[in-house]
Amino acid sequence: MTANAFPANILVAGIYWSGSGAVVDYLKGHPDCVAFRGEFTDFKRRGRIASMLSTPDRASARRMARLLWIETVFGRLPQAYLKQWRGADTGKLPLKNQVNHNRLKRDYINRYRRHLAQGGDHRDPAIWNDWMHALGTAYAPGKRAVVWDQPVWVGEHADIWPQVFAPARLIVVHRDLQDQFAEVVRQGKLGKRKSDPAFQGDMSDPVAYVLDGIQRKLESLLALREQLGESLVLPVSFESFVQRHEREAERIGRFLGLNNAQREGAPFDPSKSVRNIGIGRTEEIQSLLAPHRERLAVMQALRDRL
Repeated sequence: MTANAFPANILVAGIYWSGSGAVVDYLKGHPDCVAFRGEFTDFKRRGRIASMLSTPDRASARRMARLLWIETVFGRLPQAYLKQWRGADTGKLPLKNQVNHNRLKRDYINRYRRHLAQGGDHRDPAIWNDWMHALGTAYAPGKRAVVWDQPVWVGEHADIWPQVFAPARLIVVHRDLQDQFAEVVRQGKLGKRKSDPAFQGDMSDPVAYVLDGIQRKLESLLALREQLGESLVLPVSFESFVQRHEREAERIGRFLGLNNAQREGAPFDPSKSVRNIGIGRTEEIQSLLAPHRERLAVMQALRDRL
């Protein structure tokens, strides 16, 4: 996948409960990859890397960097030390709860703050790209790739994340719209505001709120694939991935430059994932979606283009 000394970055994102976890589990079981527990939010969340690199002025970036340093040094790092002291298996913890990760993060925040204090351009992604390389070197020595779960929001920061994560490939998972909505309901997320910028509309109709956001994500994915090209962005159908797994795994492998392989005891099991197909056909879900059939038809047309 890359001839560099550090592993490449595989970014896996979904369009809100679209089944991206199945692809993450498959890559967790790949012998050439390292994947961590939990989502990676240090890039996309407000006040984090993307915010600092996209803010219009250096002063705002300096404030954000200072707050991130405080959070890391006085919040995350002591909590990680406490978990380690209590005997937690650090290898099984999310990165945010690991001492070494927070030390490394602190060091690169310090580098970025010095860069700003010396008059450097706050939009320069080089330090954060160096951080990603340092993470790969520290956590995935000898591996070809690191898998990051939900590190970016589809449609946001498309001019930034390729530079921060380079060398990188983005896989975006999409799903049958009725099943996707059913998953939102099943997870108890209907009626709850989402931090993703695509879901910032009116919540007076919670069903329309979810569908509006998903439609924006589909539109953004189409635009993103056109903007960055098929060498960087690969849309994957959840249904195809679990029902015709070998074929789709080969397709993903070609995109990533990896063969289709799994370690013994790998977590992905297509026979279990396939049970999540058709969950949107219940009377409850059909009743909730009934007033939105025209919208669903428009959204399906967008998905068909993928």
